[in-house]
Amino acid sequence: MKIKTNILLCFLAVVLVFPTFAQDYTISLLPFNTTKYDEFAPVYYRGDIVFCSNRKNAIFINYSDEKENLPLLDIYYVEEGRRNTWGDPEVFLKEYMTPYNEGPATFNGRGTEIYFTRNIDIKKRIGNSINKNNKLGIYYSKYSRRSGWSNPTPFKYNNKAYNFAHPSLSEDEQFLYFVSDMEGGYGGTDIYVCELENGNWGPPQNLGPSINTSGNEFFPFIHSSGRLYFSSDEHESIGRLDIFYSEKVNGEWHKPIPMDPPINTRYNDFALIIDAFKKTGMFCSDRERTSDDIYTFSPLYPMFENSQRQQENNYCYELYEAGAVNPDTSMLEYEWSFGDGNKARGLRVDHCYSGPGDYTLELNVIDKLTGETYYTQATYELEVEDIKQVYINGPDTVEVGQEIVFDGRKTNITDFEIYQYYWDFGDGRKTRGIEVSHIYSTVGNYIVQLGVVSRKDRDGESDKKGVYKNIVVVGAKGRRGRN
Repeated sequence: MKIKTNILLCFLAVVLVFPTFAQDYTISLLPFNTTKYDEFAPVYYRGDIVFCSNRKNAIFINYSDEKENLPLLDIYYVEEGRRNTWGDPEVFLKEYMTPYNEGPATFNGRGTEIYFTRNIDIKKRIGNSINKNNKLGIYYSKYSRRSGWSNPTPFKYNNKAYNFAHPSLSEDEQFLYFVSDMEGGYGGTDIYVCELENGNWGPPQNLGPSINTSGNEFFPFIHSSGRLYFSSDEHESIGRLDIFYSEKVNGEWHKPIPMDPPINTRYNDFALIIDAFKKTGMFCSDRERTSDDIYTFSPLYPMFENSQRQQENNYCYELYEAGAVNPDTSMLEYEWSFGDGNKARGLRVDHCYSGPGDYTLELNVIDKLTGETYYTQATYELEVEDIKQVYINGPDTVEVGQEIVFDGRKTNITDFEIYQYYWDFGDGRKTRGIEVSHIYSTVGNYIVQLGVVSRKDRDGESDKKGVYKNIVVVGAKGRRGRN
């Protein structure tokens, strides 16, 4: 990746070595990339994609970046055909293009609203180059069939002293994520979010130190599931820029997890997007060393996009017989027999079973002196069941370096016969099997996911379900884990 002040990317030297990890994705280079110019920051748009490029076009004689003398960025649209074929890229938003930087962008789900990055002062230039102090801002435009795209309006927080760029709109259109180097952040560039309040964007909120670092964070992408993908040159990246993701649970962002190779490499890898079902996606990289290119990827492991938080089975009951008539309390007393060998006296009692099963309940009236049953007031058949869900059997808190065993044997589903169990430990590692072991090397709060699939049918389709739970990893006694 070339150094571009216009897209807020500044990197260090890179070691030209690829990591040797198991590959969980297949990747391929998209055919409309060029060898000389940069293509990056794809976004979904009405079944096709829009992306950024500094390739030359016939609309403007582009001004150039004053450092590199390269054409500035424009927004392009490319149509996806059948069987992974692609059309020829065309300039997007032609009526509002400037000879300066446009892009990256984000759309609402219907493709009728766009937020995009642009130089704030489109009149400021030095010869045929733009001034590096011409900051970036975010702009908004709305589409109508009658009049097309509206004249772009600036984001209310744009500021000529800082950069505002890389917008990403949530699926419900209530949150706008973006990057800024405004004062008060944690590093060079941080990720912020604004919430829509009564039709107006509320003040920018920094995502905090779990996401932002003393380095640079770029290209946020908020998935429909609520997962945030972004790029960073910190978070123990294996290269210059790496791609990470994080989940927000109970109002807190979890420790970011790096994407697995071959998505992350020793080169710059950034600007990932993924479809609503997490089946395919795109990202950008300069791994070919000539320019930034857009790649498509598909996971080799199945994705469990509809996973639910695990519910804990409850085998405890409060028992009460509403129609019971109090006996002579000087001589007699109620006693419950729970059907598992345990008993308790009283008309209203609590009891917890050790596990699922079929139990026969009896409410007996007993003689206080002899303990013998005087008569049986009521009899019930009680079926105690596990919740119908995929189930992770494993600890909630462990130590760094401790070997943990997880298993899925308590999974209780009846929709299909399970063929395979897939595990994601939340630290970038995955495996398969009904019983697995894992060791965490870093203190943190992780999300463990278990997904199960059936055998493929004649059409090559499988049924699948998933569940997730939190696990806290603490420092081992007598030694400190890496933070």
